[in-house]
Amino acid sequence: MGLDFDVKTFCHNLRATKPPYECPVETCRKVYKSYSGIEYHLYHYDHDNPTPAQGMPQKKRKGRPPRQAGNTPGSPNQSEHSHSPGRETMTYAQAQRMVELEIHGHIHRISIFENIDVVSEDDSEAEDPPSSGGGGGGPDTPAANGGKATPKSGKHKSKEKKKEGSSHHHSASSGPAVKLPEVVYRELDQERPDAPTRQSSYYRYIDKSVEELDEEVEYDIDEEDYIWLDIMNDKRRSDGVTPIPQEVFEYLMDRLEKESYFESHNKTDPSALIDEDAVCCICNDGECQNSNVILFCDMCNLAVHQECYGVPYIPEGQWLCRRCLQSPSRAVDCALCPNKGGAFKQTDDARWAHVVCALWIPEVCFANTVFLEPIDSIEHIPPARWKLTCYICKQRGSGACIQCHKANCYTAFHVTCAQQAGLYMKMEPVRETGANGTSFSVRKTAYCDIHTPPGLARPLGGVGGASMGSSHSEGELEEDDEPSIGHDDDTKGWSSERAKRAKAKSRLKMKRARKILAEKRNAAPVVSVPCIPPHRLSKITSNLTVPRKSQFMQRLHSYWTLKRQSRNGVPLLRRLQTHLQSQRNTEQLQPDSEENNLALKEQLKAWQRLRHDLERARLLVELIRKREKLKRETIKVQQMALEMQLTPFLVLLRNTLEQLQDRDTSNFFTEPVPLAEVPDYLDHIERPMDFQTMWNLLEAHRYLSFEAFEADFGLIVNNCLKYNAKDTVFYRAALRLREMGGAVIRTARRQAERIGLDYDTGMHLPREGPSLPHHPSSTGRHDEGEESSSQEISGKGETEGISKLSSVYTLQNSFTN
Repeated sequence: MGLDFDVKTFCHNLRATKPPYECPVETCRKVYKSYSGIEYHLYHYDHDNPTPAQGMPQKKRKGRPPRQAGNTPGSPNQSEHSHSPGRETMTYAQAQRMVELEIHGHIHRISIFENIDVVSEDDSEAEDPPSSGGGGGGPDTPAANGGKATPKSGKHKSKEKKKEGSSHHHSASSGPAVKLPEVVYRELDQERPDAPTRQSSYYRYIDKSVEELDEEVEYDIDEEDYIWLDIMNDKRRSDGVTPIPQEVFEYLMDRLEKESYFESHNKTDPSALIDEDAVCCICNDGECQNSNVILFCDMCNLAVHQECYGVPYIPEGQWLCRRCLQSPSRAVDCALCPNKGGAFKQTDDARWAHVVCALWIPEVCFANTVFLEPIDSIEHIPPARWKLTCYICKQRGSGACIQCHKANCYTAFHVTCAQQAGLYMKMEPVRETGANGTSFSVRKTAYCDIHTPPGLARPLGGVGGASMGSSHSEGELEEDDEPSIGHDDDTKGWSSERAKRAKAKSRLKMKRARKILAEKRNAAPVVSVPCIPPHRLSKITSNLTVPRKSQFMQRLHSYWTLKRQSRNGVPLLRRLQTHLQSQRNTEQLQPDSEENNLALKEQLKAWQRLRHDLERARLLVELIRKREKLKRETIKVQQMALEMQLTPFLVLLRNTLEQLQDRDTSNFFTEPVPLAEVPDYLDHIERPMDFQTMWNLLEAHRYLSFEAFEADFGLIVNNCLKYNAKDTVFYRAALRLREMGGAVIRTARRQAERIGLDYDTGMHLPREGPSLPHHPSSTGRHDEGEESSSQEISGKGETEGISKLSSVYTLQNSFTN
């Protein structure tokens, strides 16, 4: 559009004004009553080529154009094809029943109540040629007339064509309705074969039994075996003997492995490897609980607690430590200390470290605090800790050390060295309460040998550990004999002498511990390779059909022994490593399986009988509980009835005192006045009184008349009014209590007079004459009135008690039956 102003800026400024809005174009000057109308007009109306109005030329005048009579929103002929550039926006009522569409740059409004026919592409193409040729209003009309037609008439005819096409789309009777495609099918007379029958079961893999695996060859030759077998075959070829095939080598190695396995199972008792006095190698504690037992590795016999090593659940069958499970044939070294052996876990950089080292070094932690693996944050250890020198093993730069927790003591030592030397090392939980709540932490305390608390030193080698290689000939100092202190002047000299002896003893102990650690580090690991009996080897050799088989079998047995020793005695077959303990337990349970089944059946029957007896006992106890509850209710009702008969005056006073106490909503007069808060109270008040004191006097039967009871109540109010000022809350509470309490006492006095009570005995007055029911008189009526009044006053509870008593007796009789 060729407008000489910025439409966006004009619309933005127009928001600050009020309607009506007028188009700023000189040739247009249309007026709109809404901002959306003028905005739409400026953005979409072509001012260079204005569209003339239908039926009459458009006038250039201000104001809103008059609405034509035939151009109603509901008319399908004009409203559907009306163009919106010269129109206003729809009102809310029009928008509820019309839809506005833009087709080829023109806006059309369609009523939602009119039916719309679906016209396919083929039908529209078939109808286009007649409409363009017969009407003479198509685009070719000017050419047929020799070019005499004006552009205005051609443009008008093209609009009429669009109107006819639009009316064709929206008219129900303009053309035939399009039918949906129908399904075409045919039936076959020939019989088709049924689908093949489904198999009863799918293919599945069934593991072979242990007996079947023992008969098969499970050993796979490796590179080391290839080299050794090539050397042996070259030597046999030089001697003119046929070489040994690989299949035969695998068979012989498999037989050697399984024979050694059978031999170790027949001679080894599983319970012999378990030490009843073993201690955990992490915490050096031998105590265990049901939820924290000591586990033993089935390969290296390592003893650890569940919580210390991170084993939340005890596995069934065999259990291997992490070192034996992931590196069974190769020894590992700790990244935090120079010592070998113990409970290892892997670090986050694929190294190994002791669990106890990770626990005691402050910067090291565990990624998973439940399973205690992997060990991470080793890179956070400061360089100064790596440079410390252990005073036990005298090694520097070989691992990270910790220091003595004694103030001003900087003695450094490795964690495992301290365990071997028997130093004091303790971990205990600490409960801390702060602003954020209660939290739990672990306090770690480790002392050197000199600062170990007296009586807490452990023997060399840890808890329960014996001093390996120790002898008294090395000059070990025994327990010092306490010298007799005869004079005070010798005390200082004796203390210095004792300190020297303690230091000498400590140096000697650390020297022995250093020697033991050096022997352990330099000692070769003890490898136990099972020995195969000669008759077993002869049986294996007899199955061979190669020349010089005895000589080859001897060399093969030596090679197999060396290979097992290089793997620290670990079996060469993977199955024998993982199923060692489970197969052992299976073999033990097989002979007496029938006896175990019978024992389990008998145990199950015993449990069923026990459960039945316990259920009967539970029902009996429930019946006893119900009976005792009924007895308690009966006793309460009897007590209530006796009180109503024997002490009706006491019951009346109780009800009255309860009502008086209920009037004291602030509980100012419930308990005696505390003398610690008001020490001068007794200076002004001669006789203190409160509701608690009145209850004590009432239960002691001190009130023989209403006057005494009312006098004590008045004393409570008068004491409060006498001691407190008029502007205090206590004074106002006393006035309120005197007013409401006086009404309660007057009501109770009238009830007592109507009932007729003997204040000396606290009982009802006796009735006059035994023949009152047969000869009614005024006196009898008066007595009956008194009796009814007494039942009305105190009998609310008595009637309830009697009815409750009858219901209790009924329940008790039904319960007994």
